[in-house]
Amino acid sequence: MFTDLENRLFGKVQSTIKKLRNDWRSPGLHVEPIEQARDPRVRTARVNQQYRLVLFHLEESPRDVFFVEGVYNHDDAYDVAGSKFLRVNDVSGQVEVRDRREDPGARDRIKAATDSEVKRRAAALAAAQQAKREMEDAARRDAEPAHDTAGAGGGDGDGTPVRTTTSSGPALHLSVEDLVAVLGMDQEIAERAAVAGDDELLDIANDAPRWQGDALIELATGKSIEEVKDAFRTEVTGGTSADVPTDSDDVLKAIRSGSSRSRFLILDEDEEYAEVLEHGDFAAWHVFLHPDQRRYVDLESSGPFRLTGGAGTGKTVVLIHRAVRLASGRTPPPRIVLTTFTRGLAESLKRQLRSLDPEYQAARHPGDPGIYVGGIDQISRYVVNGAPDKRRVMADVLGWGQDALPRLGRPAQDWERAISDAGGDLPDQLRSHHFFATEYAEIVLPQRILSERDYMRAGRAGRGTKLGRLQRRAVWTVIARYRDEGMRNAVLDWDELSAVAARALDVVAEKGEARPVDHLLIDEAQDARPPHWQMFRAITTEGPDDLFIAEDSHQRIYGNRVVLKRYGIGIVGRSRRLRLNYRTTAENLRFAMAVLAGGEYQISDAEEGAYEEHGGSYRSARSGPAPHLLRSETLTDEYDTIARLVRQWVEEMAEDGLDPSSLGILTHEKYRAANLVAALGERGIRIRHLDREAPTDGLPLVLTLHTAKGMEFSRVILFGMSAESIPSNRRGLDYDEDALHQAQQRERSLLYVGATRARDHLAVSWNAEPSEFIAPALEDGA
Repeated sequence: MFTDLENRLFGKVQSTIKKLRNDWRSPGLHVEPIEQARDPRVRTARVNQQYRLVLFHLEESPRDVFFVEGVYNHDDAYDVAGSKFLRVNDVSGQVEVRDRREDPGARDRIKAATDSEVKRRAAALAAAQQAKREMEDAARRDAEPAHDTAGAGGGDGDGTPVRTTTSSGPALHLSVEDLVAVLGMDQEIAERAAVAGDDELLDIANDAPRWQGDALIELATGKSIEEVKDAFRTEVTGGTSADVPTDSDDVLKAIRSGSSRSRFLILDEDEEYAEVLEHGDFAAWHVFLHPDQRRYVDLESSGPFRLTGGAGTGKTVVLIHRAVRLASGRTPPPRIVLTTFTRGLAESLKRQLRSLDPEYQAARHPGDPGIYVGGIDQISRYVVNGAPDKRRVMADVLGWGQDALPRLGRPAQDWERAISDAGGDLPDQLRSHHFFATEYAEIVLPQRILSERDYMRAGRAGRGTKLGRLQRRAVWTVIARYRDEGMRNAVLDWDELSAVAARALDVVAEKGEARPVDHLLIDEAQDARPPHWQMFRAITTEGPDDLFIAEDSHQRIYGNRVVLKRYGIGIVGRSRRLRLNYRTTAENLRFAMAVLAGGEYQISDAEEGAYEEHGGSYRSARSGPAPHLLRSETLTDEYDTIARLVRQWVEEMAEDGLDPSSLGILTHEKYRAANLVAALGERGIRIRHLDREAPTDGLPLVLTLHTAKGMEFSRVILFGMSAESIPSNRRGLDYDEDALHQAQQRERSLLYVGATRARDHLAVSWNAEPSEFIAPALEDGA
């Protein structure tokens, strides 16, 4: 219930429940029974003049226990309370809130669907949908050239093809009898679900009793009926039929047992959430755990573990809770590091950690007792700065060193200058700073290559560009010039910094000293490069719960794919995937996945086929409005369109009690964001350009797609999604087909990141022609 409340109402409900816990007989609460109610235990309680709680008084001795069902408008609350009742499912043992307004005779009037009837109806549905699709495809081909939406064999990141159209036929391929007898679903729900396609199934799940809807979505993600039965069945036996309330003892037993226990908050037992409710901290509910996430918080792993999942599946929430769990009650306190790709994302992790546990022991430096939160570069800098023999460890990696920490950060122009000065023998296609930066980070630094001879012998697995002996010599000449300039100017680039940090940590371990960190948790790991992975491996001692990796290959917007076992990180058998998106609606997720349809990256490729995970798909647990698709003729027209939409949405958000900063306008480049701020200002609308700092209340925010990584908004506008702006200039990225493909995939991932920042409403605008990357999503009718 609380995760669905908006900020303005949360505080009022929090105050009401606090009073309820202190003294439910308080006159200000107006706790009232309902005459002729279906369940005599039902009550309502006053939140304010507009809202009331609906709750059930389950136990009065030795203490009062209330089941809080929901928040309703004042007049509606009485009608809802009169019809609601609590039932324990007689098959699964799950608690259900039922409603007598559901026609009890409906199931009797619907002819029971036998397996043969289900198959007949499914076949007819499949045939009709296939025929319709073939007619539409033929008409589209006749009308205009088709866009290639999946010509490269698209995937959802774990080998599952991206679905960009409604499936032809049932989504579940299960019998009505199995859904009813094995899981305990309502007959009517089971009959509808057995023949439903993807879109229909989500509607059915939304209409079903809560746990039954969750079970349908779990089945749709590819889990077997036995897995879902085990996930949802409690230890409670008995229960009652669907139209009969269950006594309070059995209801309380069901709430406290099995999977039900993770679906309810028992405030006298769930201390961390009781604390949140006590202080009215709405932001802390952003770190609420759903049942399928809890197992990874408590998981004990024999070595490195990787948790993958699409945007909104709760990977970061799992990391936050896991860090707190690892730190709790240990003597001496363990040394925990929680890291991510950038400083900005690290600050977001700190805010969420403080929301969950304001009293957590914050470590000042990596390796201190407690939880240290920082970006990858911050950690590498601390390690190198504290190395007792910087000159030696730098020389081991770079061929030169000094006693003081060098300056940090080198621009791309340094590679361009090295190419200009020493690249006379290079083929034209290799005269690219991107080629050299990636060759250096992926081949030279990880292998600690110091000479031309070593480079000539080095393995280059995973690099698309094949190099002969003459080409390797030409490439090494440029790399040597780049290093010489770094030595002359006493400066390191960020990849060099992490590579040197890894070596510094290994030198300490070679002396028999302990590595500084007990548990390393990595967020947004898909963007980490090989030197980062070397540093990650070197900072922790190999053993139980040493590395916990959270990533989403769909959101790789910086680096290339990495095979972890090359860097001593083996995750075979220790890799799982979250498949339910709790943030983004199904409609917005469909749009985002269609953008990825042209990519072909698969998680199994990253581990050379060793990724052990059964098939399935990535689904949303929520539905909402279709994305707004806004085409304009010119840029001026697009500014006008965005101004009208922002004005309309801000008014709607004010009515719902939402702060305007919950509206994010995302664009591809900083100068476009700055121009948009000016253009909307000319039209009488104030918005704020957000760069690196944390968002503040008061105004809608405009920011780049890169800056939006790790954030979420109630409403999102993707601005400037035109062919002339996306994809950006590919010059220097086309030195081989693999490099070009990965560059294209990163841009698709960037748009996916933008679309999945939206919790509820998404709008996409462009002028003239849309980007080739969003065209498939537009054709899909998202």
